[in-house]
Amino acid sequence: MTSLRRTTPLAVGLLLAVVLAACGSSSSGGSTVTSSGGSDSTSSASGPTVTIQNFKFQPASLTVKPGTKVTFIQEDSVPHNATAKGASAFHTPTLSKGQKYTVTFTKPGTYSYICTIHPFMHGTIVVS
Repeated sequence: MTSLRRTTPLAVGLLLAVVLAACGSSSSGGSTVTSSGGSDSTSSASGPTVTIQNFKFQPASLTVKPGTKVTFIQEDSVPHNATAKGASAFHTPTLSKGQKYTVTFTKPGTYSYICTIHPFMHGTIVVS
């Protein structure tokens, strides 16, 4: 019984580490975009930004060059995300007020996205 008490916390700790490592990936895994996130509202965004405020993406349409990093800045009091599906897929995590998430658009194309929590919210990023 004594050895079981010693190994149980170790096993739980290892399992927790594996689960956290699997959930902590911030890459989209595709060749179209890469992404990274953070909750530090004081960090500066490099490149253009899309502000989420008043249940809108502002600007609603943005044109950038390939390789541009676009930072989504969540300023609403309720959670939001930005999700594009299909060949131009990308997905931000659910962001709370003050959180930011950066997506790098590497390939030309039109990236139409919505907030999956509030599907009436639409935006477009054109990479050309």
